[in-house]
Amino acid sequence: MRKAVTQDELSRAFATIARYLADSMREVANENAAADASPAYYDAKTSPMGPTTFRRAAAAGAFPSFKVGRKVVARKVDVDAWIATQARTPKPKAQNGDDADAAFFASLQPRRPRR
Repeated sequence: MRKAVTQDELSRAFATIARYLADSMREVANENAAADASPAYYDAKTSPMGPTTFRRAAAAGAFPSFKVGRKVVARKVDVDAWIATQARTPKPKAQNGDDADAAFFASLQPRRPRR
């Protein structure tokens, strides 16, 4: 046979559940506030590149994008990864020592006059 639950026991149980939920919601809110507060998406105005470049790259399929109303939007992770692949490194000079000097002096020789 079941024991009857009193109103006082029931209210204490609900108060415990409410405290637990409030604490867990507070923890989640604090974790989200401590995380990066910037949005996870770029549009043409907020992207690190120019707005025209952003729109052209999105139209060309350089990174996945979609439209929200009239705005073209893309995930920050995808745009930043695409920008990282676009980095250019200068080519090292092949000439050194005597070769560099010979090229320099060859460039100083006078040209033949035109006839």
